[in-house]
Amino acid sequence: MDSLTQIVLGAACGEAVAGKKIGNRAMVWGAVGGTIPDLDVLAGLFTDEITGTSFHRGFMHSILFSMLAPWVLAWLVRWFYDERIHQRKGYKGALMSIWLLFYLGAAVGINFIPVALGEGLRWQILIPTLVLGALFAYRLWRDYWKRELSPVNTDYRTWVAVFFWSIATHPLLDCFTSWGTQVFQPFDDLRVQWCTVSVVDPIATLPFLAFLLLATRFNRENSKRALTNWLGIAWFCGYILFYTVWHKWIVVNAFEASLKEQGIQYSRIYTNPTIFNNIVWAGTAEGDTAYYFALYGFNDRERKIGQFSVIPKNHHLMSHIPADDRAGRFLRWFSDGYYNVLPYNGDTLQVNDLRFGIMGETLRGNNYVFPFLLFKNEKGEWDVKQNNRNREHMEENKQSFAELWRRVTEGKD
Repeated sequence: MDSLTQIVLGAACGEAVAGKKIGNRAMVWGAVGGTIPDLDVLAGLFTDEITGTSFHRGFMHSILFSMLAPWVLAWLVRWFYDERIHQRKGYKGALMSIWLLFYLGAAVGINFIPVALGEGLRWQILIPTLVLGALFAYRLWRDYWKRELSPVNTDYRTWVAVFFWSIATHPLLDCFTSWGTQVFQPFDDLRVQWCTVSVVDPIATLPFLAFLLLATRFNRENSKRALTNWLGIAWFCGYILFYTVWHKWIVVNAFEASLKEQGIQYSRIYTNPTIFNNIVWAGTAEGDTAYYFALYGFNDRERKIGQFSVIPKNHHLMSHIPADDRAGRFLRWFSDGYYNVLPYNGDTLQVNDLRFGIMGETLRGNNYVFPFLLFKNEKGEWDVKQNNRNREHMEENKQSFAELWRRVTEGKD
């Protein structure tokens, strides 16, 4: 799930465990715990593409990590408060800068959505984010920088509970999305992916965030604080566990019925919601020599799939690569076998992870969401690099994303 959702979930868990004891600090440290598993993306700065991509949602998202890390983090936080580090101006200034940078990143992301839709910057979004940013900076200065922070004397087991729940819920939530979460590492690299919710879903996150912010307005002794926080948790869990799972059940049945009606033979099917919503879903069915891709929208006039895009597998294009080759094994493992291959340039091949489908309803140009380049590096070894950030690909997806959003809001006749 996206970073903001994990932060909100972690903060809500921290509040539920220790809000009455330590107030807003429980939310802050819960948010930290909810962020920690995703720090595994930093491995990409020090390793190659294959290792970095494999490590993400790996050990730091595992059951074992969520059981061990809280004990270490609880000890560090106890030391942090015992040494009064939280009262030092240098620390407070650094933390304020981090929070402001985080807000800036979130604001840029929100304002980029209409740009991606081809509508340019919208003042209806830009002005409120600027005003909220100014208010956020003022509150940090008034309530954090200028304020003399009190000591914190909380028992060790409370801190362990804060970090356990905020960390353990992170990989559990990720299991409901695509990509795959290696919860059994280091014993097994099986990647759990239930695919009921998009990695970014504002309907799941924004009401949850609103309840959490409202809870901060009440004193920690006020019962309304805990009630408001639990209402946010209830909204989020209800949305994930019931609404999205219910949609998944409907979509799978619709795809299976349409495939049968059209006489398409397939061995398995993969369905997941498209980005930013739970209304339009993508489905990919695997046949002997091709995949069959289509979209299903809950706002469509007809609740069935009219036409599938046929995507040839072309797996034979990789037949010259040894079966035990590291790059080939990674691509088959990462994509869970849902991949097709295209010639790219010379000996280089483009391998598309079809779990993430294509941008749009039909195959057009280069509108695959998650393509890899498979090539020989300077050592003469087969290597992998993501290819979804080049200008040509982004321009193609920009148009397709605008069409997708119209499908979400208006449906299909």
